[in-house]
Amino acid sequence: MKKKNPFAILHFPALLMVPLFVAPASGAEITGRVVGQNGEGIAQAVVFVQTLPAGIPVPAGTKPAVMDQIHQEFVPVLLPIAVGTDVRFPNHDQIHHHVYSFSRTRSFELPLYKGEEALPVRFDKPGVVKVGCNIHDWMSGIILVLPTPYFATTDETGRFVLRDLPPGTYPLACWHELSQVKVEETAQQVQAGGNAAEVTFTLSLTTPRSRPASRRGGGY
Repeated sequence: MKKKNPFAILHFPALLMVPLFVAPASGAEITGRVVGQNGEGIAQAVVFVQTLPAGIPVPAGTKPAVMDQIHQEFVPVLLPIAVGTDVRFPNHDQIHHHVYSFSRTRSFELPLYKGEEALPVRFDKPGVVKVGCNIHDWMSGIILVLPTPYFATTDETGRFVLRDLPPGTYPLACWHELSQVKVEETAQQVQAGGNAAEVTFTLSLTTPRSRPASRRGGGY
């Protein structure tokens, strides 16, 4: 039976993408842009390697990641990580938070706590994990668990650079929280190294949903 692609439909509020994997400072690059139907650059999109070519091993180890809680918000609100990464959820507010997720990719619950008390959570399956607080309903975040540790986030002009890739041809895909295009439909084979041409991904975005208003100052 063909497995369902966990990146098939990913529609979530606008979020900040921050790559956490640190690869060796050597290798080839892939550069390009993510643009809308009007040709304008799209910020905060993620371009990633779907699978590694034969003969290219997965880099050993991943660094632990952090999704903090500051001023009753998750920081960052979107955290991209490689599969197999442990994530910590420190609480630097002076009130309790109750972090949880019911996502199929990874469900978990961290009951009421302050400070650094909560144990890390390991994310061992690719997909999207929507995170919330059971007390403060305006708090929401996303952990994007990617199948390889090679990924990059677009800047304000839609540009990205995938660095430190061993030379070869890679299947790349593009994700954005508001994309109407399925991730698998963005896939293209791209060469890293040499005189490889720049890559362009074109997406159509939906209108972002409004988030619940923050009610800072209250809580436990």
